[in-house]
Amino acid sequence: MTMERLWTPWRMGYVTGAESTTETALRRDVFLSALESAADPDSLVVYLGTDAFVIMNLFPYNTGHMMVVPKRRVAALDELSSIERAELMELVNAATEVGSRVLACDGFNIGLNIGAVAGAGIAEHLHFHIVPRWLGDANFMPIAANTMVLPELLPATTARIKGEFAARAVAQAGADALHSTAGALTYLVDEQRFVLRRAADGTIVIPKGHIEAGESAAAAATREVWEETGFRATVTNWGGIEQFEHHDENFHVVYFVATGQRTPEAEDHLKNDTILVASDEVVGRLSFESSRAVARRALEVLELTEATQQ
Repeated sequence: MTMERLWTPWRMGYVTGAESTTETALRRDVFLSALESAADPDSLVVYLGTDAFVIMNLFPYNTGHMMVVPKRRVAALDELSSIERAELMELVNAATEVGSRVLACDGFNIGLNIGAVAGAGIAEHLHFHIVPRWLGDANFMPIAANTMVLPELLPATTARIKGEFAARAVAQAGADALHSTAGALTYLVDEQRFVLRRAADGTIVIPKGHIEAGESAAAAATREVWEETGFRATVTNWGGIEQFEHHDENFHVVYFVATGQRTPEAEDHLKNDTILVASDEVVGRLSFESSRAVARRALEVLELTEATQQ
């Protein structure tokens, strides 16, 4: 069988580099770099714990491939404290819970490679791999075509998993503390318009609503868009998080950026409670600053550069 080759000659300098100092090794530790920029909305870090964190794999073995990593750079388990080891295992468990709910997978491969000889790509900083699996996911493609099939772009998967970790944290805090909700700012590519909702009090908002039991945050967001506007939404990227108080109750909202399609059911909503807004107007039309931040994020990730920044 003829094998396909992906030529990446620029990596030769990395592979054969003569530098071997600690400073050079630290520069190559993608986990430390990711940790430093975890607050960036485009970060692949999906959850920050006390002594460990969860990050998406930039080059996944399968859709939803996560890694659980200690914040401290260590190469072996015996270099970790008992507290660090305990949190790592708790996050491995959390990652499987989140992956199951978001991806509806049938199982997981969970692995830890210690040392370069064992296959560790970053041997100086140990990390667990959590790889979701589905029945028949490999099929014939990797064997007959030397190709891995990934049905969703990484930003979309990252957003759905990040949102689920956020919703999970709220649920663990207790139902009385915060109302866990989700929404999506949806862009109609064909019509070049955003879908917004006119609330009962006249304010213009992003469609959102309560996350039902057993429902993922992303699924709740797209369901709410459908129920409130009649448009079908597909999550494409991360939107942000909002917390606010309304009628003496506290709400926690996970927002996504989505693309959408018009359906016949949308017509009634457009007559009553739904409006379509151009990209250069969406920031200004939203009534609340937190929602405007989500709109600015959407304009950025959808590369709507003609939009004005208000």
